[in-house]
Amino acid sequence: MQPSPWTHFPGFPHLRHTKRSFSASAQHAIDDETEALYTSASFYPSSHAPAPPKVGTLTAAEEEWLQEDLFESSSGIQQHPLDPEIRKERFNWRLRAPSRIPKPPTPSNTQTQKKYTRRKQPGTAPLAQNDPFYESVAKYEKRFLRLTTVSFLKLLTAEQEEAEASLKERLSTWSLDRLKEEGYCLTNLSAYWLQENQFGRPVASFALGPGLALPDHKFEKGIQVLISRVDPVLEGDKLIKGSVVSSTSSQLKISFAEMVDGVDEGEWRLDVGHSSIIYERLREAVSHLHHDPGVYEEASHLDPQPMLVGTHLRDVLLRTFDSLEESSAHVGLQAPDEVAYLPHEKLEHFWRGTPGSGQFGAFKDDMRIQSWARRYAEPNPVVIEGDPVINGLNMTQLRAVAMMIGQRISLIQGVGYDFIGVLPRVLLTSFYPQPPGTGKTKTIIETVKLLKVHFEVPHPILVCTFTNVAVDNLVEGLVQSGVKALRVGSGTSVRSSITQYTLDHKLSEHPSAPRLQSIVKDIDDLTRKIDDLKKRLRDTLRQTSFRARQKAENMTRGLLALGANLQALKSKKYALSQQMLRDVLSDADVICTTCITSACMALKVTDFPVVFLDEASMSTEPASLIPIMKGSRHVALIGDHKQLPPVITSLEAQALGLGLSLFERLTQEGVVPSIMLDTQYRMHPAISRFPSSEFYDHALQDGTVDAVGNAHEGLSPPTSQHLRGDATGNRPSVIFIDHSGAESSKERSRVNHNEAQIVASIVEDLLLHNPQLMGRDIGIIAPYVAQISLLTRLFNRDTKYRQRFRDVLGDHRAMQLANVEIKTVDGFEGREKEVIIFSTVRNNAGGYIGFLADRRRLNVGLTRARRGLFVVGNLTTLKRGKRTSSKRELEVLRSVTAPKGQDDEGRDKGAGSWRRYVKYLAEHGLVVKLEGDALGEALYGNLNAAKKARMAVTAQVTISNA
Repeated sequence: MQPSPWTHFPGFPHLRHTKRSFSASAQHAIDDETEALYTSASFYPSSHAPAPPKVGTLTAAEEEWLQEDLFESSSGIQQHPLDPEIRKERFNWRLRAPSRIPKPPTPSNTQTQKKYTRRKQPGTAPLAQNDPFYESVAKYEKRFLRLTTVSFLKLLTAEQEEAEASLKERLSTWSLDRLKEEGYCLTNLSAYWLQENQFGRPVASFALGPGLALPDHKFEKGIQVLISRVDPVLEGDKLIKGSVVSSTSSQLKISFAEMVDGVDEGEWRLDVGHSSIIYERLREAVSHLHHDPGVYEEASHLDPQPMLVGTHLRDVLLRTFDSLEESSAHVGLQAPDEVAYLPHEKLEHFWRGTPGSGQFGAFKDDMRIQSWARRYAEPNPVVIEGDPVINGLNMTQLRAVAMMIGQRISLIQGVGYDFIGVLPRVLLTSFYPQPPGTGKTKTIIETVKLLKVHFEVPHPILVCTFTNVAVDNLVEGLVQSGVKALRVGSGTSVRSSITQYTLDHKLSEHPSAPRLQSIVKDIDDLTRKIDDLKKRLRDTLRQTSFRARQKAENMTRGLLALGANLQALKSKKYALSQQMLRDVLSDADVICTTCITSACMALKVTDFPVVFLDEASMSTEPASLIPIMKGSRHVALIGDHKQLPPVITSLEAQALGLGLSLFERLTQEGVVPSIMLDTQYRMHPAISRFPSSEFYDHALQDGTVDAVGNAHEGLSPPTSQHLRGDATGNRPSVIFIDHSGAESSKERSRVNHNEAQIVASIVEDLLLHNPQLMGRDIGIIAPYVAQISLLTRLFNRDTKYRQRFRDVLGDHRAMQLANVEIKTVDGFEGREKEVIIFSTVRNNAGGYIGFLADRRRLNVGLTRARRGLFVVGNLTTLKRGKRTSSKRELEVLRSVTAPKGQDDEGRDKGAGSWRRYVKYLAEHGLVVKLEGDALGEALYGNLNAAKKARMAVTAQVTISNA
């Protein structure tokens, strides 16, 4: 029997002689004592604790942030080396997760006051030259030493300036009709001030009129809004700026820095602006490398308690900046259009840094976790009694879980898709087939579940992704697995099905919510009284009589008294809201949000020593740093360098490396332990066959087939006039629809009207012949914004097509069209649909394919469908596959393509992927040519059949009446 970890628990003599036992009764006893310890008053730091002694003469700031000398032990007794009082870690691994401790019911008529430690964010703390990380951080901020005058932060400035330039160009060159059509502008809006405010900022509501719905728009929560009478470009200093607080189908709520005269008069025009808050958060994240969170952990007893800023992983993140030579640079793993796949040893290896330093993570002292991680890191783990049963993971995924919890930092190479597999029978009590798209997601879910549900670690866990969709998918999976997930994000960006797991919802259900609302009402009432008294005071001051002066003095004293009361109420409101935030966050097993949103004020009430980043290859390095800089000491990054990189609009910033993600940089450096997942469970094997060969050198295995190689029944292709069965009746899952409709230019984009009509007919045909297929199951991908706009109009606003869809599908079935998603390739990253229709747009005599030449976007486009993939385009143009004749497209492609990304004939390797794909489709008989009668039947066959059916019914009714 091993010694109990409680034996050396200082300060708790009643636990010193407790022995760990695997019996149920002993375990319950430990749990009860742990719960008693956690819920006791002594656990929570108190502002009434004796103040540490002052050392010398100090300024107020020095007293507030003093960290050294205050912790010198006055006792000569040697303390245990794992004693948290020595180690100064804020989260004690011996304690039980607060989210797993049963909470006693709180009577509704009681208002128990809880004592929480106040928190304060440390100010700027530039490193001194004698600091061990001084040179590394300085080089990191410069980032690219071959151009030493260009700093890393300047790259963010270049990206921000490019975004601002795009806004100016849009406002000055686009017509008003186009701005409104694409959702960037709303006109003829009236407004009125609301009683509510947003963090003290006034809020106004904008609407077309009572009961009038707003057209489709891009005014999402947090977006900056430009408010003008006629034209924001012409109004100059009169232009008003605000920020969207929330929106409904008929109104927008917009907050302002201060009250603006005349907002509630006349009509207004609203334009989507550009907010600098994202860039401010990125810069702040980079600057946090100057901070050592260990210093703030040592000061955890202070009041206010310093937030943990920075990361314990600077030695890993800055390793190559410590001795980087002028001639070297950080580059990607491969050229974006490189055909060859990386060798296996590049993507899968153990820690290659200083021996032993890779294991110093958040759970290094918990022998239960370390034992499990060491055993399950092996291909054939030793299973012992008491190991948790983990269903639905293959051996590679199990090893990934072991790496994520056993190593302080790790990389999970997702190989682009989502994964699943089957465990050996010895590890399973039963196996339940998992839904598609649960591979990487499933691995993260099971890791969090293992830590929180089985091991019940007390450390807060933060899981971040690049997109809101991926966050929602994670939350749904976590909740289904019995994990208490909390979704942090704006209401408009959160899926309605998980609203009950959002921070806003949890706060509204908090027992103290009515009390907070009462305080808010008191504040509003008192504010109105103060405003009224100020108005009466101004009127009184205009009078010159003695009585008026006395009255003014009394009013002034009254204002001071009311102001003091108002400040007291605001302080009470702040304290209560912080208490509610802490309660909600501590009751969650895991916090889920995007990287950018992780910098929000609500998450500053706690620290996050454990951070998992999904879609890490899509985030810029500064964006990935945002959650990491919240005191992390244990991080895992999950991604795929073969899929979409960070989106960078500035060619300068892209050329200088801002498009290189932290995930890819660490993979390239080859020190951080890495593991590759290699089994996909999303697609029909016929859909994955070409991507596996073209992009992953056959490294991708299919988990969607049974023992004899047949695809799972749930992946059967849909019924379609274009998916014609063979002699045995089997329909293909992939088809290329070849047509000759020409492309055209629109503004700076491309559009193909004939192709859009073909796409509309395919969707119509699918909904007509597949009763179980819903609109939400269908996705349409196009590489050009103009094509997206055209398709969106056809499906949602075109009167002629709306009538046609009702004629063919019926009124009820036609309603499904509103749920069909139409996005660019980037918009579908991390997504999946039952059926995908890929509109390639390009058809020209020169064979130019423009943005289609990006191999990574082709990879994403071909791997979003589960059951059916329709690729629509011109076979001849794609066979020729030249890059582009457009100067703008050429600049963009050059910014993401290395010079070596060309074949022997000087053609792009990305275009070569398209040539190989169309050749593959032709060789397998997966091409349908639409011309002449075949084109007419595809476009109008269902419509003509519907008309004939109606005529037959009408004739039958006429005969019956006769």
